[in-house]
Amino acid sequence: MDKRMCVDCWRRDNLTFVQRLDPAYITPGPVHRCAMHAAILDELRKGPESAPRAA
Repeated sequence: MDKRMCVDCWRRDNLTFVQRLDPAYITPGPVHRCAMHAAILDELRKGPESAPRAA
């Protein structure tokens, strides 16, 4: 398997909902993420202080 695949896409396509919640299927380490999942993760890392405030 030489082609890199986004870990989040692979989990969505190959694991059941219950398996995705199971800590045994969450492996730490270097991962590859597609542009969509990388952008979502970057937004989550910014935190609530980067969100626009209502007037």
